[in-house]
Amino acid sequence: MKYRYVCLLLALLTVGSQFAGCSGEEPAETENNTVFAETAAETEDDGFIHDDLPEKDFSGADMQILTTTWYDATQYIYAAEENGEVINDALFAQRAEVSERFNVEIGVTADLFAFDVQDLTDALALSGDDTYDIVYNCDVLVVNNALKGDFFDLKQVDVLDFSKPWWKGTTQNFIIQNKLPFTANQLALSGIYMNYVLAVNKDLAVNMQIEIPYEDVKDGTWYLDDLITLAEQATIDTNGDGIIDTKDQWGLFTASYGEMGMLSNLGGEFISKDEAGNLIFIDNLEKIAAIMDKTDKLLEYTIDDYGPATDFGVELFVNGQGLFMFAENRNLYSTVRNADMSYGILPFPKFDETQMEYNSAGCDIYWAILKPSYGNAELIGTCVEAMSCYNYNHIVPKVWENVLGGKLSDAQEDAEMFRIIRDAQYVDLGFAFSNENIAINDLCFMINRTNLGQVASYIEARKEIVKSKLEEFNRVYAEME
Repeated sequence: MKYRYVCLLLALLTVGSQFAGCSGEEPAETENNTVFAETAAETEDDGFIHDDLPEKDFSGADMQILTTTWYDATQYIYAAEENGEVINDALFAQRAEVSERFNVEIGVTADLFAFDVQDLTDALALSGDDTYDIVYNCDVLVVNNALKGDFFDLKQVDVLDFSKPWWKGTTQNFIIQNKLPFTANQLALSGIYMNYVLAVNKDLAVNMQIEIPYEDVKDGTWYLDDLITLAEQATIDTNGDGIIDTKDQWGLFTASYGEMGMLSNLGGEFISKDEAGNLIFIDNLEKIAAIMDKTDKLLEYTIDDYGPATDFGVELFVNGQGLFMFAENRNLYSTVRNADMSYGILPFPKFDETQMEYNSAGCDIYWAILKPSYGNAELIGTCVEAMSCYNYNHIVPKVWENVLGGKLSDAQEDAEMFRIIRDAQYVDLGFAFSNENIAINDLCFMINRTNLGQVASYIEARKEIVKSKLEEFNRVYAEME
């Protein structure tokens, strides 16, 4: 067994927003996702979906995870001991069960900032050092390591069953040329906290006699025009001074990362994949122009002085000054659930009746398997599959209950929204590669960086650069071992 330092860092389940640059500063804050529907055939009699792994004894061998102090990433993947906190203890129980089931030791090291983990990852890969098996780090830095060839292809790990629901959404989006050198799935819980969700103030809705559109969502007829109408209705100059500002009531709170999520959710992606799985640029001007036109209308009822991109107007929402808040779930967990208010969740609406499914874009912290650990692929894959399965069945619902501040069984309408959002979560391909090229980044954040009248020239000025960069990525993938 290898001897390594295992970090015991455990933090409260609060998290900063994902960001595209991984700078030393406090961070600011998709081919469409595949929506997964559980079927009777896939669900066992106990109500759980099983991993179907064969019995295996790894004789006490260990799997080690290298992660970062950035946003206390450890708390989303590992618990060293029980401490009475619900999610921590659930993660501890998960590790105990998997360890006993397969006779393995699972450890985590987390004493470096994200950039240092990135450098160490590259050094380990180049030297052939298999001290660590999995790297779990800032999203865009994991992508950068992957493009350097530091990881091996998860699609070559035989024990991973990509038909299981814990591999849907982001993982399916990240498979390029049938290769998967990095991913984000329910091995970790970060994708839930960093997913953008539309929160609704139930108290304000009652006071304004507004019907929350739960039934429309379930019927598949919840559209952007409906959200615009409700946001307009809820935007009120409450103090009558003729200016609607932070003292008044708004229809919606969001910020730049929320606006990026809107573009993805409404079908405004500009990077997709062809039949061979190569990255391609989508010349989607007409659709993006239509999205920009409608989001401009929506943002008329959104305060444009929302402060730091990590805030999403959360304090104003808690103060009862907004009907909706489109923000990362972490804001609901860290602030809203502790407030004296009743709130629920909705998926972001469809663009119109031509959009078949709801999308739920967000950010995440990605992970990968270091290339020198390819000899441990069966052990790593077995642990990853079993841990992801356990999380999907036992921990993910608990996380959503923490986010919502109450039992899912106590609010059936929100439980149904949870299932819709959970099965529509994904990370947009453009955002995943956004730190590799400024033109890609510009297009991701198009809604808050240009306006409708300039969108054609804005895209035209960048699309050849993006196409060239995607060709470069495709060559890198083609050369991956």
